[in-house]
Order: sequence, then structure tokens, then C-alpha cells
Amino acid sequence: AIRKDFPILDRTVHDGKKIVYLDSAATSQKPRQVLDALNTYYERHNANVHRGVYTIAEEATALYEGARDKVAAFINAPSRDEVIFTKNASESLNLVANMLGWADEPYRVDRDTEIVTTEMEHHSNI
Repeated sequence: AIRKDFPILDRTVHDGKKIVYLDSAATSQKPRQVLDALNTYYERHNANVHRGVYTIAEEATALYEGARDKVAAFINAPSRDEVIFTKNASESLNLVANMLGWADEPYRVDRDTEIVTTEMEHHSNI
């Protein structure tokens, strides 16, 4: 079962029952593979990306760009230049919304453009 990949779900609460986490909209639990990768990064490669010419900065940059390459391949993007990382959904959605106002035709939206959404969408969409 996939549950075994999430160490926090091994915890027991209330009468020895295993924890159930249903608040993934705000923060999601991390599988062991992600925790291991983060641990390795912080222990061996933690440095500023694209800001240094010393060994661990170059390693961090290579890892960062390698991740963009993997995401680009996964989503079938033409190149890593089509992939950006943001800190969360709100920042991502705000970036896209602002970009649409600055974009050239035919992607630009202006004051007369109608955008339809529902109240169930992420708050950054509203």
C-alpha cells in the first residue's frame, strides 16, 4: 500500500488508531523518498542556486536544473525553459494571472475580458 511510503502515517492517535490526514489542500505529507532526497540535499548540497562558483553551489545548481529537466520531460515541455518552480499554488496562480495582463496577443487579457471561475476554485483564482 502507498501508505507505507508516508512515515507520519505510522503514528497512532486516539486509542491507538493510525493517523488519517485529510488537510492536503493546505500542506501535504511527504513520502519517504521526498524526505530522503531533502535530507541528502540539506546535508550535502545546500547552497544558493545560480549564485556561486564554488563546488556546492555548482552542485545545487546542477540539481535544480536537473529537476527542471525531469519535470519538462514528464509534462512533455519543449525544454526546461518552459518550467518554473514557485513556493506554492497561490504564488503560481498569481504569477499566471499577472502574466496574462502583461502578455502579448493572443494571450493578453484586458479590462473587457471575462474570466469564468467557481467559488470552489483555489482562492488565488478569485
